[in-house]
Amino acid sequence: MSKAMLVNVTHVEESRVAVLDDGTLSTYEIETTNRTALKGNIYNAVVESVHASLEAAFVKIGPNLKGFLPLDGINFRLLPARSENRKTGKIGQHVHPGQKLMVQVVREPFAGKPPTVSTYFSLPGRFLVLMPGVDNSGVSRKIEDASQRDRLKEILSDLKVPEGFGVIARTAGLGHTKTELQRDMRYLLRLWESIQRSSRDSDFPGQVYREADLVIRTLRDHLTTDIGEVWIDQEETYNRAVSFARDVMPKRAKTIRLHTGDRPLFNKFNLEVQIERIYKRRVPLPSGGEIVIDGTEALTAVDVNSARSKRQGDIEDTILQTNMEAAAEIARQLRLRDLGGLIVIDFIDMQPMRHRKSVEKAMKDALKSDPARSDVTTISKLGLLEIARQRVRGAKMAASYDTCDKCDGHGLIKNIESAALAALRKLQTRCSRGDVEQVKLWLPPEVAEYLLNQKRPDIVRMEETHEMTIEIMARADLLRHDHDTEVVQRETRRETPRESVKEPSRETPQEPTRETSREKPAPPARKSTPKADKPVAESEDSDEPAKPRRRRRRRRKRPTGSEPANEGEPTPVVASDEPTPPRNVRSDELMPAAAPVATSPKRRRGRGRG
Repeated sequence: MSKAMLVNVTHVEESRVAVLDDGTLSTYEIETTNRTALKGNIYNAVVESVHASLEAAFVKIGPNLKGFLPLDGINFRLLPARSENRKTGKIGQHVHPGQKLMVQVVREPFAGKPPTVSTYFSLPGRFLVLMPGVDNSGVSRKIEDASQRDRLKEILSDLKVPEGFGVIARTAGLGHTKTELQRDMRYLLRLWESIQRSSRDSDFPGQVYREADLVIRTLRDHLTTDIGEVWIDQEETYNRAVSFARDVMPKRAKTIRLHTGDRPLFNKFNLEVQIERIYKRRVPLPSGGEIVIDGTEALTAVDVNSARSKRQGDIEDTILQTNMEAAAEIARQLRLRDLGGLIVIDFIDMQPMRHRKSVEKAMKDALKSDPARSDVTTISKLGLLEIARQRVRGAKMAASYDTCDKCDGHGLIKNIESAALAALRKLQTRCSRGDVEQVKLWLPPEVAEYLLNQKRPDIVRMEETHEMTIEIMARADLLRHDHDTEVVQRETRRETPRESVKEPSRETPQEPTRETSREKPAPPARKSTPKADKPVAESEDSDEPAKPRRRRRRRRKRPTGSEPANEGEPTPVVASDEPTPPRNVRSDELMPAAAPVATSPKRRRGRGRG
């Protein structure tokens, strides 16, 4: 007996179960309070919507939980007939919105998709799986030995299976008697009766049956005859496990033991280091090579690398040995990480066809002990091998890790230069509309520093071109790719909503600008501006009084220095440390020209000079 099962439940937030094979981690399960498993649970459901294009329906199974019910997941024997041919037609012929039915979760939610549910029920026991609403029985496909399959089929034919039920013999049933299998079936029939009673007494929607917790589930599914001992580090869980074993597998109850030492159980068996490797991209191989595992939305890519292989000799033999080691380790990692869906493996290129066949066989043999179903292809001309693997409980990574809020799970963030230029381009796009009077831009400290030091001329040029002011401020709570803007529009000083990835912690008070206090005449006043080539005598005969506005404009142009237009008003912090340049426009284009004083041209020029 070289295998051992370890159960760590000292903390209520997390339960862990590991199976060791000669000191090597071969099976690892984890369940946390914030991410409980749904697969196997049974619910009273209400059909919310039916989608003919998807050939599926969405059902409500809880207050805030929906399920996806495909057409092939409907057991027509358990539903009232709504069409002449129950097994054909559209899904709308079988279910309708508002219909109540009982469903079981068959696939965990994944990548934002709801859990998949079905009306085909399966209740796993120790040796058998009970299937209500199915007439046929069979043997697990994991059992390949013909003599063993024939023996189990003979036992199943002798079992008194009620009409309307089917059973499947599990791999754990190998070597057990008809009496043991019969007792397991009676237990499952009682369980189904209790589920039906609970469904009738429960509300719609709502949970009817909850799958066993991690500890009991692992004992039921993984406590095989080759496991010599089971260690549990919490007394209450130990008592529950012993009670379950005495009811279901009495001969195995004596192998369950309580760990009472001060040293943590997993640390005692040197497990923590092996568990940490599950979450790493790179996994070393015995010969010095490595495999690199990367997950994407569509598939999981595995690359085999022999760059640091320590083996000497023929290059083809070295490649074969590295690929053989990789095949065994990949199968182990798929099981430990519970990676499902499409897995593509890029083996090192092999020239001899016999080497390719050897690696393919090694890959298939390594997956035989995997409880999840898988389909393995041959190695292509490009050295790629594809595996379609059943997703059982969901990737272990999601139970212990959250998506990085800095990189959104990509593993990369923008460098300072790219983040600064991206913010500057967005600023240019917003200012190009021509209706902006003031912009306040909050950036991460390092990005704001780069803009003010390296892109100051561009910011000043933007202010001059669009006749507006720009304030750039640092805020430490922003991430590298985040920014927050506040725009004050021209004339009405209407503030536009902040364009922000992350809202600021407090509102920034609005500060006045030079442009705010400048009085602007109505556009029609430009029509009263006299022509520059009119005779002076005609101007003297005009009854229009002289306007002092022109005199103030000319004083402002004197070289002796002048007061700023908004004297006494606070000056906001702008992108440059120099005063904002005046607009590059003529004053006589903005204000109507005053009629000249009726004097000689010489005197008028003298007064113009002041």
